Amino acid sequence: MSKTFNGVWGTFPYVDEAATVVETLRKQGKDVSVLSPCPRHELMAALGHPQSKLPFITLFFGACGIFFGYGYPSWTAMDWVLPVSQKPIVGIPSFTIFGFELMVLLGGVSTAIGIFLLGHLDLLRKPMPRSEQFRGYTKFSVDRFGVVVRCPAGDADAVERLMRQHSAEEVAREF
Repeated sequence: MSKTFNGVWGTFPYVDEAATVVETLRKQGKDVSVLSPCPRHELMAALGHPQSKLPFITLFFGACGIFFGYGYPSWTAMDWVLPVSQKPIVGIPSFTIFGFELMVLLGGVSTAIGIFLLGHLDLLRKPMPRSEQFRGYTKFSVDRFGVVVRCPAGDADAVERLMRQHSAEEVAREF
């Protein structure tokens, strides 16, 4: 079971205000997450440009696809030799299509599985608020930016004050 959420969350109508709050809280060492209706470079910069493991997963499995896409037909051709005139037994150009298709298949499937697993692992590591107010708030997917801060109860006043100074529409605490 995931950890319970302890912290403060707020909504912002403007991306600049949300980015300022995120950058300030991140520099203070707080655990911050952002909810946004669309990707924004201001928020990514405020979060410190976090690096995902997903490109490396895709690269690894794509490379495995190329390796097996050339390796399996080559091994099969060497095991069951079918000599045809002066053509080579292991024909690299003819195995390229299979290697490319297997690279795309393994890279794509591993990316989809990686998105699912990394997303769920992140939710276990960094829980989101569980209140009905947060669950029923649908404007994060329309036109509002959310800032979720995991912090102890003693830091909640300072976080809430910072959010309100930067024109937060709503600020809620959950402990």
